[in-house]
Amino acid sequence: MKEKELVMQQFTGTKTVKACRMSRKSAEEIIGRKVRPDSDEIEDECGYLVQYPDGYQSWSPMKVFEDAYRISESHIDRMIIEKEEVEDRYLKGRKFTFTKKFAALNEKQRDLLRIQLDKMESYLYTLCKRIDIEEDLLIDSIGNCCESVRPSLDPVGADGKPAEPLRSKHD
Repeated sequence: MKEKELVMQQFTGTKTVKACRMSRKSAEEIIGRKVRPDSDEIEDECGYLVQYPDGYQSWSPMKVFEDAYRISESHIDRMIIEKEEVEDRYLKGRKFTFTKKFAALNEKQRDLLRIQLDKMESYLYTLCKRIDIEEDLLIDSIGNCCESVRPSLDPVGADGKPAEPLRSKHD
């Protein structure tokens, strides 16, 4: 019998999950089941325990997970992801403008794509500036915090002699 030829379409998906680094065996203990049928026969491996929005938990090998997901805990993380995605589309669009396919488009299509790419460039510039400002603010706040703690961590005083231990008000 002749095999039926499948027509596969391309799909792009995005989902947000909660995850933490965990070995496969530790994840199996937490979720109460094997994540691979041959789990008992193979060595433990590093990966991530993954929890989906509906509460379902699974485990993913490290490379598979890290190829598919980026940390998005803070607004800075999310801006960086947005910048990288837009930058990738922008660069592909610019590259396309040097192809025969682009030249074959009608004038209106070419003009609209150029306008779109110009807007993307402005958006990228804005994202980069916002990220720079946010990272500077973060560094400043961490720096200021560390500056106030620094003397207690330094065993040598400014005069080169051993620093006096810090005493609380109650000493």
